Amino acid sequence: MISKPNEHVIILGGGVAGLATGLELIRRGRRVTVIEKGERVGGLARTLVYGDFRFDIGGHRFHSHKPEIIAWIKELMGADLLRVPRISHIYLQNKFVDYPLRFPNALSIFSPPQAARILASYGAAALRRRLNGRKKDVSFEDWVVHRFGRAMFDVFFGPYTEKVWGISCQELSADWAAQRISLPSLTEAVKRAIAPGAEPPSTIISHFWYPRAGFGMIPDRMSEEIERLGGRVLTSASVAALEPRSDGGWRVHVQERDGVQRLTGDRVISSIPLHYLLAALPPESGAADIARRFSLSYRDMVLLFLALKIPRVSEDSWTYFPQTELLCGRTHEPRNWSAEMAPEGRTSLAAEVFTSRGEATWEMSDEQLVARAVREFEEIGFLPPHSLMDAWVLRVPYAYPVYYIGYAEKVRRVREFLDAAFPDLHLVGRTGSFRYMNSDGVIEDALALTDYLTGTRHEYVDVSKDYKVD
Repeated sequence: MISKPNEHVIILGGGVAGLATGLELIRRGRRVTVIEKGERVGGLARTLVYGDFRFDIGGHRFHSHKPEIIAWIKELMGADLLRVPRISHIYLQNKFVDYPLRFPNALSIFSPPQAARILASYGAAALRRRLNGRKKDVSFEDWVVHRFGRAMFDVFFGPYTEKVWGISCQELSADWAAQRISLPSLTEAVKRAIAPGAEPPSTIISHFWYPRAGFGMIPDRMSEEIERLGGRVLTSASVAALEPRSDGGWRVHVQERDGVQRLTGDRVISSIPLHYLLAALPPESGAADIARRFSLSYRDMVLLFLALKIPRVSEDSWTYFPQTELLCGRTHEPRNWSAEMAPEGRTSLAAEVFTSRGEATWEMSDEQLVARAVREFEEIGFLPPHSLMDAWVLRVPYAYPVYYIGYAEKVRRVREFLDAAFPDLHLVGRTGSFRYMNSDGVIEDALALTDYLTGTRHEYVDVSKDYKVD
């Protein structure tokens, strides 16, 4: 057992990762203080309210193939958890088609020459893979072209991925493809077409779980439980400095509205961005040098929240727009997830603009962003004319870790430094560990860390190694 009963654990970041870790630790007899920079807990998982409309920061849903993770969230949320059908489409070739793409039917959206090129390209790729064996993939482009062929990369995978990340697919690590792409091979798809009773791949889900009043109910409930069990959750509080104590443990300097508070703890768990963590550590420890030598990148995002005077846009959970000429890359319609997200007879859209600080779209005014998005949606027939009632814009920094080629080695070096210099400092979650996971993976990671610290497991299990995004 690494963590002693009744020790005080200070958790940096009040998102899903930090709160899930804090809740499990306090349930197992530890004292917990969570420090959250925002006015409310939740981080990127909080739900915002504008008048009669509720919006999540991105389309968060809960699904896991592990029954113990589903049981954990059901126990937390009880009757407030809804089971929602997953229905998604992608706008390709001026049509809205099922997503994930289902082959071979998906080929019908292309002209006969295009479909023939895609099939020929796929066949050539499959042959090369058999002849060349298991050739190591370095970039995202390598991974996709080796499995699906150049034609499918050019028409689908490449444009959308570069739109999301703002970089060439030759700069993006193959790890991203291996974790994200759950499309079956054409061979498997044809087999299922011949034998309709065959089981679909486990990564293609038909339903997911969602709280009735928005995903933010999950971090809110965690925070309430932590405080009910005697823990503390400090909001509007940021970490100014982390000071290791000579006799063991930490002194954490917390900047609050009315000044700096100094907390004393036995252990620190961080779910905040790695560069913030390194900046808070003493420079003489080598943290500043590590931050310079192994800097990591995050992708930002702009969210457009559109209130609409129509009852429904589509039946979709998500709709994807891979075209680079369109401003938005993905939308979700909150009322399709829960009727409580918009008033009766009205609906809304949350539209994601993939961008980063300094890019032209980030610098556009709120009015320009909304006007362009609505105009484009009307032009492609996604929105009827004059349906917009109101709109709000939210800029979100550090939304996603970017898997540049070489990122894994940088993360490894940072973790090695932290493990050696600060054995009672731990990382958890997507942002804190620089590992892309959805909320189910984040909670699984929090439970794995808690099991390790409290002696249920004798070694830490890195959830991200086998994690597959659905």
